[in-house]
Amino acid sequence: MSEYIKYFMEAFLGYFDEPKQIRKEKRRQRQAERPGFSFRWFGLLPWALRQLFHKR
Repeated sequence: MSEYIKYFMEAFLGYFDEPKQIRKEKRRQRQAERPGFSFRWFGLLPWALRQLFHKR
């Protein structure tokens, strides 16, 4: 249990030791890599429908 708390505190303090600008840049990068809204909520169905109607 104490190892978990130690890991958590190291990660927590490491996050706040970084400059604010670097934290913001990491957040922007994570958001850019995240899949779009329709894919996250509905999976491959919107993509499949788009492909089906785009070919015609």
